[in-house]
Amino acid sequence: MRTRALVIAGVFVLLIGGAYLLVRTLVPADLVRTAIEQQLSAKLGQPVHIASASASVLPQIAVDLHDLTIGQPAAVQLGRMRLVTGLGGLLSRRVEDASIVIENGRIQWPLPFAFGNANGAQAGSPYLTIASVRQIQFRSITVVTALPPITIDLDASLSGDRVDVTRLSARSERNRIEASGAVTSLARLEGKFQARGELTVDDYTARNFNATITVSPTGISLSPMTFGMFDGTFGGGLSVNLRHAVPQAQLHGSVERLDVADVVKNTGSSGGITGRLVGAVSLIAQGTDGASLMRSAHGNFHATIVDGTLPYINVVRPVVLAFGRPSGAAPSGSGSSFSTLAGVFTLSNSTLATENLTLEARDFSARGPAKLNLGSGALQSHVDLVLSQELTAQAGTDLRRYAEQNGHVVLPATVGGTLTHPTVFVDTVAAMRRAAENEVKRKAGSFLKGIIK
Repeated sequence: MRTRALVIAGVFVLLIGGAYLLVRTLVPADLVRTAIEQQLSAKLGQPVHIASASASVLPQIAVDLHDLTIGQPAAVQLGRMRLVTGLGGLLSRRVEDASIVIENGRIQWPLPFAFGNANGAQAGSPYLTIASVRQIQFRSITVVTALPPITIDLDASLSGDRVDVTRLSARSERNRIEASGAVTSLARLEGKFQARGELTVDDYTARNFNATITVSPTGISLSPMTFGMFDGTFGGGLSVNLRHAVPQAQLHGSVERLDVADVVKNTGSSGGITGRLVGAVSLIAQGTDGASLMRSAHGNFHATIVDGTLPYINVVRPVVLAFGRPSGAAPSGSGSSFSTLAGVFTLSNSTLATENLTLEARDFSARGPAKLNLGSGALQSHVDLVLSQELTAQAGTDLRRYAEQNGHVVLPATVGGTLTHPTVFVDTVAAMRRAAENEVKRKAGSFLKGIIK
């Protein structure tokens, strides 16, 4: 029994050795390397260089190309490209329906050159001709852009100018995306994929990410795109232009029920506001990381925060101290809570600004222009405070008489400082001036009524 096993093992070794010698004879390394360089150069329209070539018989009969580069300077660098074929193809020196495995490489994107005619005629060779490729695999290929690099694995099939991708895994330090789709044209470097996964930018993570990704020679677009972030959801689209040294991104869409405290936790406004945010956004930004994108972002944001608080802003006490007769206790239910805070904002230089801020709280409502610096949390606002009937009742008699409108006292106020250290200043001079103007109008109206009678 042992002798039989030894004989079988010996025969196996002889067969493998014979096959290896046969392959080495049929595929002279230097001639194969030169032939494939010529064919790939003609196919791609770019200079191709292969450092060396070798043949193998295990686990499959294949030709291995080592240290392959495309372009001058090289925009594509591949550690190994394995051309898997059958013995019949080697005997005829014409490889058809081959499989290609590409391992350990770097691809610069977007490519600094355009490919030639991908369907064009191939250069012939008396030693080895690659007639067609049926399957292609990428293993640990890093795509380098102006953004952080991404490493991909891929399983695909080729048909003329089209590549159908059954599996694509893209990963970076903290991101992972699974996708499938097709490169619809190799010549034009165009494709479309369905993707899902998880993305992290700085300390912000987009969960349950789903998008249709369209690839072109100049950039990437993700539309439609949905993901969860800040305990809420986003739906819309993102396009990234990679033609320049610094990528430009355009974001548009709507947000639903975002946790505002989570949104601002890494800014100077942390702890200064809570609530749930809904709205629509349209922004343009440039940069390669979250910080640079935030600094350069500009555009429009229609936002409404509901069921929130401004923990450090106390409007009631300054109003009562300025005009009222403090009872020693705030009205029942008063405090920092608000039902809605809304406005149409513009974003520029890391500052949100609006001309139509509205805030509805239990004790007052506020309307007017406002600014918030997202980096420092600095506030600047000039609003009209419309007091509740309960606070109006605490105001002095003269103030109610002169500054009251439709049963409510209306006071001009300035809010400054930051969200975490705010100041509320009731402009008593402006309030009394407005009261005087109202009294003049009231007396003028009474005088005219007397004349008319």
